[in-house]
Amino acid sequence: MKRSFYTTTLIAALMSLSLASFAGSTYNITSNKDWSSVMPSTCAGCTINVSSNVTLTIDASVTCQNCSFNGGNIVMNSKTLNLQYSGSLTTTTFSSVKMTINGNGQVIVNAPLSLTGSTFAFNNTSYFNTSYEVDLSTSAVYLNDNATMMSTGGSSTPINLISNSQITIGNGSQTSNAVFTVSGPTLALYDNSMVNIGNVNNAYNNWSSYDYHPNIHSSSSATKTKSTLNNSLNCGGTAPHACANPSVYGPSSLSSAGAVANTTLPVVLVGFSTTLNSDKTVTLDWTTQMEVNSNEFIVERSADGDFWSAIGAVGAKGNSSTVSSYVFTDASPLAGTNFYRLRMTNLDNSYGYTEVKVVRTGMVSAVSFFPNPAKEYVNVSLGSTGTTSAKVDVRLINMAGQVMQEKTTRTGAGVVVTFSVGNFPAGVYILSVVDANGTQESRQLMITK
Repeated sequence: MKRSFYTTTLIAALMSLSLASFAGSTYNITSNKDWSSVMPSTCAGCTINVSSNVTLTIDASVTCQNCSFNGGNIVMNSKTLNLQYSGSLTTTTFSSVKMTINGNGQVIVNAPLSLTGSTFAFNNTSYFNTSYEVDLSTSAVYLNDNATMMSTGGSSTPINLISNSQITIGNGSQTSNAVFTVSGPTLALYDNSMVNIGNVNNAYNNWSSYDYHPNIHSSSSATKTKSTLNNSLNCGGTAPHACANPSVYGPSSLSSAGAVANTTLPVVLVGFSTTLNSDKTVTLDWTTQMEVNSNEFIVERSADGDFWSAIGAVGAKGNSSTVSSYVFTDASPLAGTNFYRLRMTNLDNSYGYTEVKVVRTGMVSAVSFFPNPAKEYVNVSLGSTGTTSAKVDVRLINMAGQVMQEKTTRTGAGVVVTFSVGNFPAGVYILSVVDANGTQESRQLMITK
């Protein structure tokens, strides 16, 4: 039967009204909920706020366009989450979110993606696909069991790992076959971010090199290009895989040092931290939960994250099933940026590396702000860098990376910068303090109405 013009127009109007009713909504999840009970299967322009220690379960395959997710836990079991943009190119953001995907669940991202202070854990045979720019800041993606991540696109859609971010392929199990494949985008690692490859059956596949940047403000001349091709890491000989491009097999890692083989050591490290002291020395602390035939910890330091030197050694317990704590002090750190790592050695001379820690002797030592959450204004209090004439830029940035306000001032005790935020939409923002050397310290700010 042929529809009349009026019938077709009415149907179109009703569909438009239905979609509009779901657009631009804010959902505050304050108790454990299923997606289907509180939100539509297609959510457009939605802001989803999940309270701390609360879980939102995605219990059906859903689509989210131009959405932002803030806080809490999100769990999905064998369903599909489609993240898209509509209209102009819009970034989907996750801030302080812990997301877990189980079974054969899939996260398909057809939009730029930004993770800040968030973790995505893919378990079993789950799948993660991205086709636009991906930005991880103080965030991690874990590909456990036989999970897979595929990133496609071009050089204009990079995968950026910033501020200690990491992508970990494999969860330590020798039966894990997790794989991360990059086809087209440029992988860019900043500061001490890295890609970890767990075992001989885990792989990172990419025909192209990756870039390492000391920090997000470093000049192009400081960028180092690292090739992963023509490597012989953990393949050939008695290994189960042949050495063939474009695969890098574990145990290995991609970092400032390039593609480096790691040895899985019988040392369970549960903490490694660095502290810049008031007397300008740097203290390294680390804790082990278990040690088997461990020999010593070599403390290594670098000025650029590329060339390393041993600056000391601390003897290990050897064999221990109890918590053991260690400390080392660098009495004469380098001026500016210091990279630190531990080389954990065994009695048989095998060894592996910890993650890299960065200490900047010119870093703003104390940055705080109040009130938080903010409604009409926020005050940013700056500590001292050791010289009251040091200039810094204070920036208020939204989750799309746009600088909303910026002020330049000098550090020193009692220096306070005030931003008016009453006209900004409610949500999560970043307060960033950047000094003249490009060193950055950032904090999250919540703006409410």
